Amino acid sequence: MASSLFTTAATRYDCQRIAQLCKQLEFFANQQVQHIQPLSHGQSNQSYHVTTERAEYVLRCYPPKQYKCRQQELTIQHAAAANGLAPAPLCLNNHLQIMISDYISGGEAFNYHQHSSQQLIQSLASLHQITVLTSVLQVEDYLRLQMDFIANQSLLDSKLTAQLLMVAKQFAELPEDIVLCHLDLHADNLLWANGRLWLLDFEYSQLADSSLDLAAISVHFNLNSAEQQQLLVEYCQQRQEASLLDSLSVKMSLAKQLYCGFCWLWYLSIPGYEAEALLWQQRLVYLTRQ
Repeated sequence: MASSLFTTAATRYDCQRIAQLCKQLEFFANQQVQHIQPLSHGQSNQSYHVTTERAEYVLRCYPPKQYKCRQQELTIQHAAAANGLAPAPLCLNNHLQIMISDYISGGEAFNYHQHSSQQLIQSLASLHQITVLTSVLQVEDYLRLQMDFIANQSLLDSKLTAQLLMVAKQFAELPEDIVLCHLDLHADNLLWANGRLWLLDFEYSQLADSSLDLAAISVHFNLNSAEQQQLLVEYCQQRQEASLLDSLSVKMSLAKQLYCGFCWLWYLSIPGYEAEALLWQQRLVYLTRQ
């Protein structure tokens, strides 16, 4: 939500398309849309800042070719918003594959070393203590599913995928800490606005081991070993479970490999993102050699 994209002919067309979409939505029936502005967004979803005579919203469009029910995402974002962690979701239309949420003004992508890392750790611990009924992520099954989604199987490094599956088996043998995880914690999904942090994009959220979210933070923000250990210490303090520290410290190496593997396979499944896939593959190879 932080930065707007430069308005080109293509984005003007997008805004016209979104304006027509808004006319189909009952949500906007009693409030006239005055302005639409594309927002910075990820590879698979597009978000727009929609201003009406009444309020400001974020309208998120999911890929039309990847239709799925978004009810779980809506439920989790509702729970996070009720706990002050996320913008409130206001409308979900599964048929049109859009979600409308509150707009948070004055925001920018979160920077771990410039903004409040303590707030991030507090927010993560709070999210992990929310009770929501979802499926539990089975890491090995998820890896195999990701591999099956890759149209060009020749892109897969068989040695590296075998290594990943072995890591998943080792990970499954360690003590679990199953909590409600975000599972996509990078800077663009962490909005810093007016001195506070907001979590965005709960598309991949579900029950999973807490170390996967901690691994995402460590990987995306390039934490060194001392910073990573401090992250774990402060997280366990926020959870008020000091006994977690030893377990998390043991799991982090495997969790970081798994998270990099998730990202590598995800980019491999999207045509045109070979460079991003290679970057994550290189990160994964580096971690496997540590």
